[in-house]
Amino acid sequence: MDRIWCDNDCKCERYRIFLLALYLQLLANERGGKPTRTQLKNKNRKNTNPWRVKSAIQNNQRASQHESRDGGQEMNTIPFIRVSGPAIERGRQLGELAKEQISQNITMYRQYFQEVYRVDWDEARAYATTYVPWIEQYDMEIMDEIRGMSEGANLDLLDLVVLNARSEIIINIGKAHSVLDGCTCLAATPIVTKEQEMLIGQNWDWNHLISPGMIVVEIDQSPKPTILMVTEAGIVGKIGMNSEGLGLCMNFLGMDEVSEGGVPIHVVLRGILNSNTLPKAIGQITKLPRGTSANYMIAHKEGESVDVEATHNDYDVIYPLDGCTTHTNHFIAPRMLNIEDTKRNGIPDTHLRQGVATRLLTTQSGSIDAETFKRIFTNHAGHPVGICRHGEAMADAEAAGTAKTVFSIIMNLNKGCFELTAGNPCENPYETYCLK
Repeated sequence: MDRIWCDNDCKCERYRIFLLALYLQLLANERGGKPTRTQLKNKNRKNTNPWRVKSAIQNNQRASQHESRDGGQEMNTIPFIRVSGPAIERGRQLGELAKEQISQNITMYRQYFQEVYRVDWDEARAYATTYVPWIEQYDMEIMDEIRGMSEGANLDLLDLVVLNARSEIIINIGKAHSVLDGCTCLAATPIVTKEQEMLIGQNWDWNHLISPGMIVVEIDQSPKPTILMVTEAGIVGKIGMNSEGLGLCMNFLGMDEVSEGGVPIHVVLRGILNSNTLPKAIGQITKLPRGTSANYMIAHKEGESVDVEATHNDYDVIYPLDGCTTHTNHFIAPRMLNIEDTKRNGIPDTHLRQGVATRLLTTQSGSIDAETFKRIFTNHAGHPVGICRHGEAMADAEAAGTAKTVFSIIMNLNKGCFELTAGNPCENPYETYCLK
């Protein structure tokens, strides 16, 4: 507070008392008295569909910010961005609005590659060039969107390609024996859900340093379906849903192979989200060889779901006869049981997470709802590497390779909405996002 100078001691003293009283009132308001204008603004933003929140687009809220919640509790938030137009233009919009997060992710992976996989950035960039023709052959619009992001963010195109091929770089030229991962996916069809709705979701576990680089993005790309997804900024495809009622989750898988080329799996994820039916979504996985192995759990609001385990050049499909599907980080499809599955050894907690998730989901058949998913996603069996993964509880928590639950997502494909946490679901509330 600036010092007040006054010739009249009496008047000056009264003025100081007035300022002190005003200061104490403001302090009381901030600590839980009458809500301040900022608190009212934040409270009114709770549980609002993101496409209606103009300020979220204009201000491009940062992942490191916190939002005040009722009762004074603070909550992590993931920035929401909405883009539209032709591929190159929406890419530019994404690059401009998420420049900070994209730059953060480039910095993070530069450190991650070097410290964990002994791959320097120049080597990663050189290797990423081999994937540009594959992306262009797969879908030129996706490549144009990546180009647009590089222009909008004023970043080198190859740095953006590295982000989109980061899984292939880790698996194919990384020098570590295993990838620290731990995603758990669930799907429940209308025959087993309480309200006969199609539910799909997952805990996404990855490098804990990626959290500041996450965004939620809605992509209006008419005539293709509008996409609402959560992703690492700069990466064109991840986990989410589209306006045709299709939802997508994924798990990292591994086998003893080094893929020679192929479509990066994050580009495949975007291809799936561009689809309007399950058969077309499967076709987006199978039409070209893939850069590495992954599991794709896909569902549609019409009430069907499939789970596709895919290697570089082969795949198998699991159909849920009993209405429930669970998947973690090892192969379970019959066609894949004889391959050299590196995740069974490298991520041994995958077996417990698979069993616990299956038991907790199937025993609730007929009454499954979003709350069922939440109970599963907050399960800590095998802590700290359970379904709700707490890498920060491990001795090497500051290491670049430490994995934890970065977000938890539950999609209701009939409502066109998903619930999302920023961080572990046992510590952070779910916030609702809906397609426009």
